[in-house]
Amino acid sequence: MIRERLNALRTLMKQQNIDIYYLNTSDYHLSEYVPEYFKTVAWFSGFTGSLATLLVTLNDAYIFVDGRYYLQADIQCLRYGIKVIKLGTEGALEPLAFLKANYPDAVVGLDGKRTNISFAKQLLDQGNQIRSVDIYSPLIQNRTPLSHSRIYELDNSYAGLSRLRKVKLITHCLKDKVHIVNNLESIAYLLNLRGDDITYTPVFLAYMVIQDDDVYLFCDLDRFDEDLLDKLYADGIIIRPYDSYYEFLKTIQKRKIVLDEHKVNYESYLALSEGNNTFFDRRSIIEDMKAIKNPIEQENIRRAHIYDGIAVLRFLMWLEDVDKKTVSECDCARKINSLRMEAGARDLSFASIVAYNENAAVVHYFPEEGKCAMLDDHGILLFDTGGQYLEGTTDITRTVALGEVDEEVKQYFTLVLKSMFALSELKFPAGLSGKQVDIVARQELWAYGVDYRHGTGHGVGNYLAVHEGPPNIRYGSTESKNEEVELKPGMVFSDEPGVYFADRFGIRCENLVLCQKELENEYGRFLGFETLTMVPFDLKLIDRDLLDEKTIRALNNYHQKVYDTLAPFITEEERAYLAEITRAI
Repeated sequence: MIRERLNALRTLMKQQNIDIYYLNTSDYHLSEYVPEYFKTVAWFSGFTGSLATLLVTLNDAYIFVDGRYYLQADIQCLRYGIKVIKLGTEGALEPLAFLKANYPDAVVGLDGKRTNISFAKQLLDQGNQIRSVDIYSPLIQNRTPLSHSRIYELDNSYAGLSRLRKVKLITHCLKDKVHIVNNLESIAYLLNLRGDDITYTPVFLAYMVIQDDDVYLFCDLDRFDEDLLDKLYADGIIIRPYDSYYEFLKTIQKRKIVLDEHKVNYESYLALSEGNNTFFDRRSIIEDMKAIKNPIEQENIRRAHIYDGIAVLRFLMWLEDVDKKTVSECDCARKINSLRMEAGARDLSFASIVAYNENAAVVHYFPEEGKCAMLDDHGILLFDTGGQYLEGTTDITRTVALGEVDEEVKQYFTLVLKSMFALSELKFPAGLSGKQVDIVARQELWAYGVDYRHGTGHGVGNYLAVHEGPPNIRYGSTESKNEEVELKPGMVFSDEPGVYFADRFGIRCENLVLCQKELENEYGRFLGFETLTMVPFDLKLIDRDLLDEKTIRALNNYHQKVYDTLAPFITEEERAYLAEITRAI
């Protein structure tokens, strides 16, 4: 079926004189997670991961994936003759460099609404021609329509700042410039609005233009109730139909335009270019504001992690008591998902990863009904899960023993645990970036000749995206250069080192941490991290001989904090269980 779909696409390419067609996993707003409507890479390749690029030529097809998806892409794509390009390995070129090296004069077809400006400009600069045309949509059958559900307001008791206050701060900074915003999380954050258009991320499809003191929101009126419309109008928000956005851009003439070429689509640029405007490529100041959680947001996210900790604790109790030979990875995912919803989550923050033994070596493995593994009373289970609460977004990974485990597994679990605590216990001078502190988490594993092919940490939104830029902790480089973003008090990160051995096992430990000021003296200001996640680590997997005294103190202190934080809100039976699994070592 995939081969037939690719051949149908090639037929249309020939009709349009297109040599290569470019497909990515984003939507019109360049989102990471997208509505079902936009999952076109999956339609034409079979690959279901959250990030990939598919290049289709008249004779071949190539899918480009990062280290999270090497194994998944092999499993899902190779069978159809699609060549897997494993980014980060020797000789593997990024899509742009690949096109330059192999197809320097080719006509590249793409959907300009789903391609960022930066990528398109680089294509043109290296000699390729671009044909911005959607030729793929007519080929997709039974396509899930876009959501048209109600948009709702996030109360100031959760947001911490009013919509009007945020808008005034932004317009003051912009002065005489026009700001173009395609990013859904930034729009939702600025206007204190949320929606259900994307599974796991509470946003809604809309564009925004800030011009002088006016904020134009391009989103259909029938998605708001009358009371909310009255509030938005009172705050000066001008609402226009979603489909009128590109025509509106053509009316902007001879203005200074501020936009992020990595976060605004190419079609927007083409429309604005008709007005003799001057462009300034800048990261949106909304993103920087959003990344630094205000005091009310910080207090709320601590509360969210109490709810989340209780849900995961109950999952651990269930897992301890259940006959493991009767339970599958899918059963575990359903159980932890239901416990989260019972704890007050409005949704998950991503599809739950539950992986037994060798499946955990696939970094972003997702159990599928009819294909998932059955558990047994030996080996390890990795679960990476999270919830969307009004109070905040959670993301936690634990690796637990289901019975007897090899000494090698204990060795690597202990090293990963040490790596995680090495970062969360770090004190560092203000001004450092995530790139500069990433080595702290990896050094324990590097000493054993092991590394992991993903970042150590990503920013996390406040009842928004679980992967929130620009904050991050990783040593690699990306096109957007967000690795250089300064770590600042109020930013929330994941801390998630791991190890992965194909066809054997994978281990990851993850807590969320809040960056905060620690002290200030003659050497300047020093920052550190407050751990937000409140879930124990499995003591049965620890090789104590590999732990240093600093890590032992950190682990014992953390487990005491977990107990003290959760104990007032759980039953006597749960407290007894929690006391046992958080005992000092």
